[in-house]
Amino acid sequence: MLEVLGFLLLLALVFRLKGRLPFWASGIWLNLIWFVYQNEWGSGWLAYLRGLGMGFFLAVGYGQPGLAWALTPWPLLLYLRLDVRELAFYLPALGEGMVLGALLYLAGFRRR
Repeated sequence: MLEVLGFLLLLALVFRLKGRLPFWASGIWLNLIWFVYQNEWGSGWLAYLRGLGMGFFLAVGYGQPGLAWALTPWPLLLYLRLDVRELAFYLPALGEGMVLGALLYLAGFRRR
């Protein structure tokens, strides 16, 4: 659960830097930083995909398609040498993150 809060903090930083960087560019850096953190010091790929799913749903909810595309698991695919069959086992964690993002969106983390 702490990793999800860490991703929320990174996502808040992306929204804070909205004036300096476009959302898609900051989303690419967010994705890469989150992947490196989870691989080196975090819990691994499951937490990485849960955070991405949450960020993806919130980006769609805010109407930011560039940020949503930047939050696809492209670093993990590059790490797996574009072997999609290896990624298929981890996709339920991405779905769990999307459900968490939906709950956060419905709880009030949205524009009114």
